[in-house]
Amino acid sequence: MTIKLFLFNNIAMTETHLCYPISPHDFSDEQINVTYLKQQLDAFQQWSVTQFKQQANIESLVHLRSQFIDHLLQRLWNYYQIPKQITSLFKKNRIALIAVGGYGRAELHPLSDIDILILSDHPLTKDLEKQIGDFVRLLWDLHLDIGHSVRTLKTCLEEAKNDITIMTNLIESRMISGCNLLLKKLQKKIFNKELWPSPAFFKAKIQEQQVRHQQYHSTTYNLEPDLKNSPGGLRDMQIIQWIAIRHFGGEFLQKIANFNYLTPEDIEEFKTCRRFLWKLRFALHCVITRYDNRLLFDRQLSIAKMLGYEGKGNVPVEKMMHDYYRVAHNITELNQMLLQLFDETILELHPQNTPYDIDEHFQVREKLIDVKDNNIFKKDPVMIMQLFYTILLNPQITGLYSNTIRQLRSARRTLPTLLCENARARALFISIIKHPNAIKKAILPMHQYGILATYIPGWKHISGMMQFDLFHAYTVDEHTIRLLLELDNLKTESGKQKHPNSSKVFAKLPKQELLIIAGLFHDIGKGRHGDHSDIGSHLVQEFCQLHQLESKDIDLIVWLVRYHLLMSVTAQSRDLQDPKVISEFIQLVKSKRRLQYLLCLTVADVCATNETLWNNWKQSLMRELYFSAEHLFDSGIHQIPEQRSIARKHKQEALATLIKQNYNEQSIKNIWQYYRVDYFLRYTTEQIIWHAQILLQHDLNKTLVSINPNPYYGGTEVLIYAPDRPYLFATVCNTLSMHNLNIHDALIITNKKGFALDTFIVLDPNGQTVQKDRHQGLIKSLEKALKQPTYKGVTIKAPKQRLRSFLVPTQVNFLSAFNDRQTYMELIALDRPALLACVGEVFANLDLSLSSAKIATIGEHIEDLFILTDKNKQALSDDTCQKLRESITNAIDSMN
Repeated sequence: MTIKLFLFNNIAMTETHLCYPISPHDFSDEQINVTYLKQQLDAFQQWSVTQFKQQANIESLVHLRSQFIDHLLQRLWNYYQIPKQITSLFKKNRIALIAVGGYGRAELHPLSDIDILILSDHPLTKDLEKQIGDFVRLLWDLHLDIGHSVRTLKTCLEEAKNDITIMTNLIESRMISGCNLLLKKLQKKIFNKELWPSPAFFKAKIQEQQVRHQQYHSTTYNLEPDLKNSPGGLRDMQIIQWIAIRHFGGEFLQKIANFNYLTPEDIEEFKTCRRFLWKLRFALHCVITRYDNRLLFDRQLSIAKMLGYEGKGNVPVEKMMHDYYRVAHNITELNQMLLQLFDETILELHPQNTPYDIDEHFQVREKLIDVKDNNIFKKDPVMIMQLFYTILLNPQITGLYSNTIRQLRSARRTLPTLLCENARARALFISIIKHPNAIKKAILPMHQYGILATYIPGWKHISGMMQFDLFHAYTVDEHTIRLLLELDNLKTESGKQKHPNSSKVFAKLPKQELLIIAGLFHDIGKGRHGDHSDIGSHLVQEFCQLHQLESKDIDLIVWLVRYHLLMSVTAQSRDLQDPKVISEFIQLVKSKRRLQYLLCLTVADVCATNETLWNNWKQSLMRELYFSAEHLFDSGIHQIPEQRSIARKHKQEALATLIKQNYNEQSIKNIWQYYRVDYFLRYTTEQIIWHAQILLQHDLNKTLVSINPNPYYGGTEVLIYAPDRPYLFATVCNTLSMHNLNIHDALIITNKKGFALDTFIVLDPNGQTVQKDRHQGLIKSLEKALKQPTYKGVTIKAPKQRLRSFLVPTQVNFLSAFNDRQTYMELIALDRPALLACVGEVFANLDLSLSSAKIATIGEHIEDLFILTDKNKQALSDDTCQKLRESITNAIDSMN
């Protein structure tokens, strides 16, 4: 039994009309050499790319490449005179060259692996080993991506029994050359019911898919998806094929046709989806040189243009990726629907369970909800909302049955208007979001099955919308859903451990459903002309009014959408030690109620942006801002402490603690006499205590480098005590950069003796504190750098390859300052190594003093805040600001 039929090849393939003019069968023995064969392979590759650009049929191109490799391998197999069988002294030995895996399906893209199996009855003779060795070495010399194995029939079956991957490759085996009877014998054994029975094979492939999906965050909406392995990719289509082949064998097409589980519409959709992904993958393999299936940012524009997408800037990419997400979503739905049917109808894993009614409209099959009337959604579209509300009312329901998915897919395509225009649907929506399990059991599946786009105005616009940065990991709609899931996680034990303060605040919110609406609309204004926060606030106001919410609740939701970035920007990019920063923040917030809702929305927003973004440092900043604002709301919004009273409080508390620790009071005062009020204002009591403990044991005329053994706000605190000099900041920044550490905060203080007392808060590239076993090495490097008599300038390195596809114009902005003796400078630029050191050089060259720096890296770019004065400790003049802007811009842009 030779398996030549493939599930979607037979229903999707067209005849190959393309014809390459040269066949490897015609190569002479003299032409069998590396140089000539490479030329022929390169010529075929160039011809294929040309045909692709001329919009040749993609199925023809993919299968024609497989055919060309078939002919090449057959010619080389014959060239090395490898027989179909060889008679040794004791037995006959049959040999076959077999294509397996994707090559076995006759699907080869330009950089696809060529997986072959060299199969024999018995171990090879030495002469045969040499012949096959020469054959394989030539393939390697030709730089073909050959994946080969040499096995006896017995060994092959033993390995297939123990490894599902090998078994999967073998069920797609196809003869290239050699003894065809040997392949038939292999396939007869492979399709024996005792070797990976259908139920076992099915379960193994389902588990394999679940693990693979988790590696890609279980979403089709990653901004840099893997065309093969991401959810909704080619692998999700192939798994259906593998399970079908394993269950039905050579006659599976006729058998599954009798089940009628693939409608003509499903078949056509599979054909269209696969054709689209094949085009994407073929184009990807044309623009890269090494095998890969990831649509990385720096590749997307070239691929989009190759596929004929037009427009300025990133418009071609937006169009291409929108099509990709639509296709991937459809594949995901079909994959889920068909696997359910394999589970129940074909494999009959649960024949004893029968459906039972839960009301007049719905029934339950295997814990999955199913409609009793297949036309229910078309007769009354409001029943779509009733479906998800019914799921909430029945905790035993875990998902949607395949038939229900099919009916939803059909109904949503024919809806004449948005569901929210119906009063009954609106009432159901409000009931849904008020339910404690609304997010995971209703909102999430509504997103997965495309229902949010049929209910929420503007949702369709953000579905599959790209975000061209390394800060976000997901499309706008997927990020929004993940924000809601993060809110939901605040109720769980893991959420309480990760966000202790936010979870407590969330639990006390009287109307948590208001956050669901705010979350759904917080980014819905993206991709339109104007500020997305402002646009979203207008859209959500109309939505809330349509749903007849209370006016005070509407005001809160509208404010949350308009200011959803306020807390994050303030905490990460402003000086929280300055009471005027807190004052400005609470003037915008206006009430403790808003503050509580904003905290929960902000934390969920940050965590949903990128799985690696949240860390202890960000958590500490959010907590400090929240408690500072909460304290002022509790004590009266106008009671902003004077700076001198804050400094006095820090000083008194630090002195009292140090005296309790048996430090001499006069010795402490002797150190502090050289520090101005600014020192006690800008450093916390804990930092002042740590500084005193270190300095009391040190010769104050010598340089000191120390690292706080205890994390400071989730970061590692590095203390520099050294004679002040122009390039001190640049020197420290350069040294920290060489140790692959990211600076997140810097505080610069110079005492009356001319010594700088600076602290830098640093994290490793993973957002974690510096391991303690690295402390001494870092201290020695800093001490060595600080002892150098002259400053050695640094050169900003060019951006990493992955960053070069992003256009981030360098911006130097001067912000309104809270202190008329200081200048606040904001720098936005493409991230790169040693950038801060370069900025520090510019400050030194212009004879400027830096008192504080707040460093924020946001994906591919930085948004840093610097507080500066001139050499007379005054704010910068307009002329100096202009020189500073030009100097920084020139220094950074010269490296682009």
